[in-house]
Amino acid sequence: MPARKSYKLILNSLFIVLSMILTRVLSIRIPIGNVEVIRFGFGTIPVYLSSYLFGPLSGMLVGSFEDLLGYWINPVGPFLPQFTLTKALYGLLPGLVFKYGFKKKINYWSLAFSCVAGEIVGITLTPFFIHQAFGVPYVVLMPPRIGGFVALFFLNPLIIQLILTRVPQLNRLIKENSDG
Repeated sequence: MPARKSYKLILNSLFIVLSMILTRVLSIRIPIGNVEVIRFGFGTIPVYLSSYLFGPLSGMLVGSFEDLLGYWINPVGPFLPQFTLTKALYGLLPGLVFKYGFKKKINYWSLAFSCVAGEIVGITLTPFFIHQAFGVPYVVLMPPRIGGFVALFFLNPLIIQLILTRVPQLNRLIKENSDG
């Protein structure tokens, strides 16, 4: 059992670092004035992977730690805890849908609808918090987010399915964790 916990800790640490890199370095950012209103990238994929492999709580912790450590290492604007909450929800909601709604069955549509649970945070809460904190109008925030949502609806599950089905160790983890 201790080796299994170490493996989980190591993988989740890897997911945190990978998410920080994909979110803060390898994403497309669109600022308006001094406020980053749109960020398009694949930083949520490692958070989703943690949630699918180890459960919603792990995904929530990976999302939260990614936001906190990412801000500490590479701050972009002021720290707002509500964005840490959104990153936590990016990990929690897809894991709940995948675990309880689809019983951890890996196929494109189960992953797509599980990812939608997280991406809904990105088109609802994130614009709300940006609007509340910085006064950016919804007419500016929503069109690119909806376009990004549509693109990520197709891309995220495809990438995740390729990773989960092509990496035997991860595929085995899904099967092992389906029991508990």
